[in-house]
Amino acid sequence: MPFLLIYLVIAAACSAITIKNLIGYGEVRRSCKIAVSIVVVLGWFGSLPVYWIKKYNLLNDTVYGVVSSVLYFMLAFVFVLFVLIMLRDILWFVFFQILKLTGHTSWSLDPNNEEVLSRANIVGAILALLICFYASYQGSKLPVVAELNVSSDKITSNLKIVQISDLHLERNVSRDKVKNLVDFVNSLNPDVVVLTGDIINDEMAKVSPLLYEMRAFSAPYGAYSVMGDNEFDNNVYDAKKAFDENGIPMLFNGGKDIKVANIFIAGVPDYSTMSERINLWRTIYKSKKENYRVLLSHSPLIIDALSKDVFDMVLSGHTHGGQFYPFHWIVEKMNSYLAGHYIVNGIDLFVSRGVGAWGPKMRLGAPADIAVINLRTK
Repeated sequence: MPFLLIYLVIAAACSAITIKNLIGYGEVRRSCKIAVSIVVVLGWFGSLPVYWIKKYNLLNDTVYGVVSSVLYFMLAFVFVLFVLIMLRDILWFVFFQILKLTGHTSWSLDPNNEEVLSRANIVGAILALLICFYASYQGSKLPVVAELNVSSDKITSNLKIVQISDLHLERNVSRDKVKNLVDFVNSLNPDVVVLTGDIINDEMAKVSPLLYEMRAFSAPYGAYSVMGDNEFDNNVYDAKKAFDENGIPMLFNGGKDIKVANIFIAGVPDYSTMSERINLWRTIYKSKKENYRVLLSHSPLIIDALSKDVFDMVLSGHTHGGQFYPFHWIVEKMNSYLAGHYIVNGIDLFVSRGVGAWGPKMRLGAPADIAVINLRTK
């Protein structure tokens, strides 16, 4: 409830500011005011009906896909427009004040000139649309391959791990899209495939056929998963059962010994939603001290609680790399680690930007990725 209240307050405030900046001046036609107000309010509040439609199955899957795509696009559009308007007004005000100080003012450059302001609003709206179309294109592209090479004298045989994170499968995702992803992963010739959480973003009954397609992962030492906050939201125990049945066992305070390489792959529940259920000693109980231990944890924040004596590497996701600029700053502030390779407490941490997207199927400044982790003998 507090989150919903915060969202409503922010959406209402941003709606009011956007409407005032776009049409809150001069002689603007009534029809134009109504149209702009509807677009802005639908954009800022549109994610709420999407949530309710999905939660209560109010529309069939095809219609839901169309409605959610439109409303999420509108959300991204009004957000980008809001940012552009704020930046424009700040820079315009500062620029005009400098002109006043130097005695070079001009009515054509005055922020109070309604004719110029109207043109600036039109340009801003067009630019916001172009940015959203570009971000939609970026969000639809195949993930890039992010490669990390790590060597250790603990590793007795080279091993290639392919990591997929934050796929966000839901009812409007096609089976062909999942098949193509599986084929792409198999083309990388993985020895092990790991899924580091938020693979589903819907109730299991809606995404079970999509998980079934993942049985086709081709990795000689298996595929493994861990829970994310979205698995938690959609009943983690149902999710664990479904992943296990489809040949991608969910490591819940447990692990798998890859004896040929002396590597132990462990997994824990999501740090942000079930931290009280994490038991690191139980997780590594079946491993040996001389094993090279890799921990799968959806949230990278767990790294701050780990010791080099216990784990050598952590693979995480959750952040989406910020997904949509300028959210990078907020996401990095909240998670400490945004994307890519870090060394923390002597432990190698890799944070994937993920494959899917949360909310609008868009990415800006944070391309989707699939990680290839090459573990090599020293």
